[in-house]
Amino acid sequence: MKYSHHYTPKISSLLHERKWAILLIFLVVCANSMFYFLAEDVRLLDKCFAWITCVAAWVALSVISFFLNRKGEKIYLTVLFLLSLAPNLIVWSYLYLSRLYLRRDMFWSIFNTDSSEAQEYMYQFVPWECLMAAVIYLAVGIWCICKANGGERLSIRRGKVAFGAAALIVGLVVGFQYLSQSVPTIEFYKSYILFAIEHRTFRKEQERRKHLTMDVQCKLSDTTKHVFVVLIGESTASCHMSLYGYFRPTTPRMVDKAGELDVFTDVIAPDTHTIGVLQKVLTFANHRHPEYYHQKPSVVEMYKAAGFTTYWISNQAFLSKWGGSYGVIASTADRLYDLSAANDPDDILLPALKDALADSLPRNKIIFVHLMGSHHAYSFRYPPAFEQFDNQTSNDLPDIGFRNDDMKKTIDAYDNSILYGDFVFDSILREIEGQDSSIASALLFFSDHGEEVYDTRKASGHHVSNVWPCQCQIPFVLWRSERYKQENTHIVIDTARAYSTENFIHSLSNLSRLEYADYDPSLSVFSETYVAPKSRMVGKESYEDILKKVDR
Repeated sequence: MKYSHHYTPKISSLLHERKWAILLIFLVVCANSMFYFLAEDVRLLDKCFAWITCVAAWVALSVISFFLNRKGEKIYLTVLFLLSLAPNLIVWSYLYLSRLYLRRDMFWSIFNTDSSEAQEYMYQFVPWECLMAAVIYLAVGIWCICKANGGERLSIRRGKVAFGAAALIVGLVVGFQYLSQSVPTIEFYKSYILFAIEHRTFRKEQERRKHLTMDVQCKLSDTTKHVFVVLIGESTASCHMSLYGYFRPTTPRMVDKAGELDVFTDVIAPDTHTIGVLQKVLTFANHRHPEYYHQKPSVVEMYKAAGFTTYWISNQAFLSKWGGSYGVIASTADRLYDLSAANDPDDILLPALKDALADSLPRNKIIFVHLMGSHHAYSFRYPPAFEQFDNQTSNDLPDIGFRNDDMKKTIDAYDNSILYGDFVFDSILREIEGQDSSIASALLFFSDHGEEVYDTRKASGHHVSNVWPCQCQIPFVLWRSERYKQENTHIVIDTARAYSTENFIHSLSNLSRLEYADYDPSLSVFSETYVAPKSRMVGKESYEDILKKVDR
């Protein structure tokens, strides 16, 4: 960028007078790039390009400030600082905690998080270092805004080349995804706009679906009542369940009933966050056709069309402002029970389940039960009576090099939540078993995704990127009543089959003998004609590549 001799002393003076503005803009735009070296899921080339992008944005935004008077500069800096607060602090904290860089799909998960869940996350994961960084960031930002006093400014007419070039750079960074993802403030609000558009689109689609007619045939016996219960766990990794070989007795009740259960041993989730999973589980959407989420019916609508009475019982909020994305599907059920406001452990759902089971009106019913499961903060997920595992007393946790005492306490809490989940599963199964023996029943339990709890690395949670096995390996357990087994001999049980819950809607249809145009028996894990996928995807990674990380 060239300036005439007349501009040289003026620019030099501006740089001095606007030093506080330049410093604040650096804090807002470039300070985040210093933390990129922590990101284990970003290539070195992308880190370098991100640094270049941040520097270019810093220079461009600083140049724009040169054209503002004192009052305009104050407003400009205040707006930039306030807009940057949430995105920068969230991204920096996540980098520090997980060594992963937040991307758009994770921002969407944050937008769907209610205040209670956010408080629990802060309690469980955010250390004092992150809180101190937030205080320093606030202090430095406020100091720079107070010290900024404007001074001489450039004329847009005489400096139109500089102003135009700066505006062009800002426009390019905002407009191009590869550039904007380097600047958390820009990516955060772009993601929010797209999230709002997506949600509004689905709301419109939901209204359209109210008038949608579906041709669904139910081949179950007309003379028998049927009850299907779909139990959806939360953050429950099969690698922490003794049912799947974990060394601690975290699922003693399931183990005792193992002879009555079909325990599938090679099942994974198609994503590592609830929204991404349930958008596939509850619809025909998959990694090849995500658009089916909007274009085709949901599982609730399908069962309603088949003549079932549908129930949704949840300990997770699904009737909130955004409806958790999948909440718009849940809310179409005939009977709704949202028990999340109490913030109680999952046995709060049992009375609602009893009501649904006792409902004598429908001949066929399907009941979806969504648990809070082992969601962080883990210690909030179970009553004190289930605080059984304590490494300080038992010293039974393997002494892996990176594990410290705090990490072991977190593992204890997680394992206790699994133990309580085992109790909840058993309680629900007992309610179903207690029905009249003439009712044909089936209970299908799986978790939305798994969880990493310092199993193979210094990380805890269910990160969207850089997925490791425990984050996607999930329990998948089927129980069938004797009446159901007698009347439905079409079900094939091969518990070693490789499967992803991405195709859950086909398996559930097979279980309840629904037939319709989109039904594909080769995608049902219970079908005689099941074909195992050549590659199973978890978000944007293949499961085969995820397993190789452990080998390396």
